[in-house]
Amino acid sequence: MTTSLVRQVLPRPRPRAATADVHGTTAPGFASVRHSFERACRDAGPPGSRGSALAVVQDGELVVDLWHGTADPATGTPWTGDTLEPVLTGSHGILATAVLLLADMGALALDRPIADHWPEFAARGKGAVTLRDVLTFTARLPAMAANLGQRDVEDPYLMAALLELDGLEEDPRAGGVLHGPWTAGWIAAEVIRRVDGRELDLFFLEEIAGPLGLDIHFGLVPDQLPRTARISYGTDFRARFAAPAARTVRGGVCDGDADLYGRVWNNPSPFPADPGVWSESRRRYALVPSLGAYASARGLARLQGVLAEDAVRAPGEEPLLLSRRTLDQARSFWVEGLDPLLGGVSAYGEGGFQLLDEGLHPAVRSGAFGHQGPGSVAYQAWPRARAGAAWVRNRLTAGPGAPVLDEVAGAVARALRTA
Repeated sequence: MTTSLVRQVLPRPRPRAATADVHGTTAPGFASVRHSFERACRDAGPPGSRGSALAVVQDGELVVDLWHGTADPATGTPWTGDTLEPVLTGSHGILATAVLLLADMGALALDRPIADHWPEFAARGKGAVTLRDVLTFTARLPAMAANLGQRDVEDPYLMAALLELDGLEEDPRAGGVLHGPWTAGWIAAEVIRRVDGRELDLFFLEEIAGPLGLDIHFGLVPDQLPRTARISYGTDFRARFAAPAARTVRGGVCDGDADLYGRVWNNPSPFPADPGVWSESRRRYALVPSLGAYASARGLARLQGVLAEDAVRAPGEEPLLLSRRTLDQARSFWVEGLDPLLGGVSAYGEGGFQLLDEGLHPAVRSGAFGHQGPGSVAYQAWPRARAGAAWVRNRLTAGPGAPVLDEVAGAVARALRTA
């Protein structure tokens, strides 16, 4: 009788909205991460239009492996644990890793002029530009002078030849454009080809992805197309990349804001009006170094986990990928600034890794690096926790992946305290 009365008086708990198609596993202590991932999935957009995945590797073990939703809204293909996501602007950190491996091998040095390996690059005042300048976006080469179309960017040889003809950007703000989408990749890939003899995609496969078992690729082969996600845009996503109207100053001369913006972000746009460009077979097969990496969340998390472990090895200890010496240099602060075109503060280490805020969990995130590009991908290496985390999604939105990765960092912090 008493129980019956209590049930009548107390308010009944509201049923919690379930996200039925979240799949995968979490290790003990990471249940809160699953809840955070489910909330992010519910908020990501209309059902059927979005999919995502979250992975965390700690001490080499996959402790979070979750996925959700639809990989290809056009076909209804569901997301799986090995779905490949176009990494787009998040490709830069992967590209930097390949360059750093060649530096670790002694094949090149970041502070030597690029022209030492690529003599034609020295034309029009570029003779002193170094790989470090390029990887940290301080080379004053944020864009191309030639008018480019979406098909042009699929030919790295053409892009290298055009870059030989370019001079340094004259706009005084060019050295602070810390998010140039295209040029750094073409320059780095051409240097890798000239130094090593292999194209970037083959070098990365044979020296990094293959030996470490990473599902990360620069360009795809036909067998990989069925498991590749198709991107779409969230509301107002592309509005962030619209060129500002040029302002008129004294004498009726425009100050060039729109021109610089157009050269960097619309020559051509990495986010064209039709996102289907990135789902065409020819684009997926192409080598597009700065934007054309494809990866599963597992692959990205494993790579970041390897880098995190290598970053805290004893000096001289055999690394899994990069030596402690190289990683110490790569993570050493080099530049920080407010991007004059997109806004937002970015910081880079000497090797081109994006240096990340420690946020709410300094015990985990102190010394963190990785990449948080616009829209779809965020991945982070946490040396203090010997962990790597990655969140990928195919619906590009203006918001970053910070809330989900904040919860991941919190769970890792709790695990460290109870270990």
